Order: sequence, then structure tokens, then C-alpha cells
Amino acid sequence: MPVDHPASRNQQARSQLAEVVGHLKQFQSTLAVAVAALRQQNADLDADVARLLQRTVGDRLQEQIDKLEAVLRLLPRVPTRKR
Repeated sequence: MPVDHPASRNQQARSQLAEVVGHLKQFQSTLAVAVAALRQQNADLDADVARLLQRTVGDRLQEQIDKLEAVLRLLPRVPTRKR
């Protein structure tokens, strides 16, 4: 049975958090494209929907990204071993 070292757990946590941050940033980019497309159409309701998406979804995504990146900064970096 492999020994579970704190450094290994730390590296796994960093990796998983970085992956989640990457996914959230992809969602954020998708949202930005949708908001821009709605604004470009320039219909009355489209601008309202774009504003709603940006304020409710976009702002919350950014908050979550910021929180996860703060957690990543708290975790010490573990040098990788060369094999």
C-alpha cells in the first residue's frame, strides 16, 4: 500500500484546484462571448439579458475564481522530483 505523504496530498490538492479554476475560466470566456453576442444584436431585451448574465453569473464566477486562486496561493509549492 503506498504511503500517503503530506507533500503528495498537497500536490494533488493544488492540481485539482488548478483544474477547477481552469474550468471556471472557460465558463467565464463562454459567458463573455454570449454577453457580447447579445449586446451586438442590440435588441431591447438582449441588452437586459446580457446585463443580467454579467452581473449574476459573470460576477459570481469571478468571485469563485478569486477564492480558489487565494487557496492555491496558501498551499505551499512542492518541487517535483526528477526521475
